[in-house]
Amino acid sequence: MVMRALRFLGFLILLLGMLVDAQAGDKLVADYGGHAGFQSAVWVAKDLKIFDKYGLDVEVIMITGSARSVAALIGGSTQFATGSATGPLAAAIKGSDIRILAASYNKFPYAFVVKPDIRTPKDLRGKKVNILNYGGSNDLALQLALKEWNMKLSDVQVIVGGDAPTRLGSLMAGRTDATILSPPHLTIAVKAGYRVLADMGDMSANFPQSTLNVKGSFLKDNRDVVKRFLRAYSEAIHVIKTQRDKTLTIFAKRMRIDDPETVRSTYEYFAPRFSFPPRVDMAGVQDTLNFYAEQNPDFKNHRAEEFVDSSLMDELQKEGFFKKLGS
Repeated sequence: MVMRALRFLGFLILLLGMLVDAQAGDKLVADYGGHAGFQSAVWVAKDLKIFDKYGLDVEVIMITGSARSVAALIGGSTQFATGSATGPLAAAIKGSDIRILAASYNKFPYAFVVKPDIRTPKDLRGKKVNILNYGGSNDLALQLALKEWNMKLSDVQVIVGGDAPTRLGSLMAGRTDATILSPPHLTIAVKAGYRVLADMGDMSANFPQSTLNVKGSFLKDNRDVVKRFLRAYSEAIHVIKTQRDKTLTIFAKRMRIDDPETVRSTYEYFAPRFSFPPRVDMAGVQDTLNFYAEQNPDFKNHRAEEFVDSSLMDELQKEGFFKKLGS
């Protein structure tokens, strides 16, 4: 199933890349993947006018799913993509011109949420586990969790159930037994009496959940623009980690949540786990490559350094940029 998912992911990326407009306009376009707290670096940079501070006119749009995000980037509909490392790695393995520049979040931002009667991982045998899609970070998180629990994928019934609100609704309606959630939906599930079987952020495996990605050709031709974007992206992460009230306001607006307690718990879950400076955890990229290499020979004999360009992060470090922000 993993090999089919990876082949499908690669095919979808290439197909969608051919369908999008290949011409970039005057305005830069950056995507974000949804309304979870770990996806907030781009929101904060936009809403607090941090992009403007660095002379950038940036439109931010939501593109759900790593495959769609990478396809839009390849086709030129966006100039900056954010999302898990699975999409960029799958595309780059197939020969696409994708470079990972930074990562705001280097851990799985999920918890494994189950019905109250499920007490241990072994109780999951034969149960229905609901994930976002095959080939993405939800899928990888599930498989790595099962591996840590000495279980096989065949021990559970995997169901592709759509976005977090849909999966939460399915769990609460009793149609599924477990799913993978992050705040605020995790908070709602716990309040409703569902159990957290495991916090995947505490798993031994590393994983770059929120990476900043560009086309190599765009980086080569627009290095100064990319560097300024990276400054804004980094400053937004610093704001998230250090300026609670400003970030809470943005979280409430972007997540469309009126309950202050839910917004606060979402912030408190995510903010300490953001990476600043936002360097890519190379061990996480290598862990991901190694995991997929067990099922797909295309991933074998590759090193993380092939897919990550740390040169701009190195420049900002040497220039003292992160120190000035307060690293």
